[in-house]
Amino acid sequence: MYDRDAILAATDLAALADELLGPHVGSDSHPMWCCPSPNHAQTGRTPPVSVFTSRWDEQRWHCHGCGDGGSAIDLVMRSRSVDARTAIEYLVGRAGISSYPSDPNEARSSRIDGTHRSGERKLQLASDHAADLDLYVEACAGELWSTAGRPARRWLMEHRGLSEGVLRVNRVGADLGNPNLPRPPGFRRSGGAAILPVQQDGRAVYFQARILHPNPDRPRYLNPTADLAPNPKVSVIKPPERLHPETIITEGAVDALSAASAGFRAAAVLSAGYPDRYVALQLARLDGPLVLAMDADAAGVRGSAQLAEHLEALQRPPDILPLDGGDLNEALQHAIDWPQELADRIAAISPVPAAHQQLGVER
Repeated sequence: MYDRDAILAATDLAALADELLGPHVGSDSHPMWCCPSPNHAQTGRTPPVSVFTSRWDEQRWHCHGCGDGGSAIDLVMRSRSVDARTAIEYLVGRAGISSYPSDPNEARSSRIDGTHRSGERKLQLASDHAADLDLYVEACAGELWSTAGRPARRWLMEHRGLSEGVLRVNRVGADLGNPNLPRPPGFRRSGGAAILPVQQDGRAVYFQARILHPNPDRPRYLNPTADLAPNPKVSVIKPPERLHPETIITEGAVDALSAASAGFRAAAVLSAGYPDRYVALQLARLDGPLVLAMDADAAGVRGSAQLAEHLEALQRPPDILPLDGGDLNEALQHAIDWPQELADRIAAISPVPAAHQQLGVER
């Protein structure tokens, strides 16, 4: 595991942009670069990307054309079409940073005993955001099955129709305002939310807090800031038992959990605004046939078409599951036998090749 703050402190973002995006245009005091987003068509006459220092003293980049931006990690992810872990490893190798303990207890002790980086950006141990985040997700997963977690269980299982097995295997949790929950630094108390984690190698690397009963003028989701955890954009959701070779791609974690409740592995795209090549690369690496089951609204239809185009370019053309209005979770709620109904609907659009019929799916 690596200290994110130390990695970013050791990276000169302007120099990194020169390496990844090509030499900047303009003076050294006001350099500009082309945008790394593959979806941003550019003439090349006026590069739209600039670098600035945030109020948290972190170097960040921003595209004034499409609005994309982020940290050095995000720049590597966009420009090289890699995931967050690969981007971090690239920056670590570039800066010559050594790793530090991945055990949460050992890392927590390191935080207590260590010192924070100075203004000179020395590479010292800082707060272990990854351990904080995983500890919070684990605590929320326990909270869901406690007496206090009953409102969230009711919302997830009775209102949304999700099975206990799929909630447990994906460490879905609840944050109902318990002041004793170990919330990560900077993440405010939600007051009543289902916690939907994104897991990689058994550890939570991100989460979304789905507000159970949001006011009409308030957002339904509270997400960690990029300083705490970068949005990985894709969350792979496991079924309690994988019964089918297809992976169902959905818009959002609740729909992915709905597919997993029927025995399918699912991949949640965490926003319909993210159907870029980086998302497609993550999905293309998954084995078996791919099935797009995005929302039936305008954003979902547009995102599905763009994502299908990217996947076809990667030689992983998906099948598309039509939804008669609404989303996959609404289909679950109206189904009499959801596992059989979804299996029948997938079979109707995605005849499984013989090679996949013998696929040894992971239990």
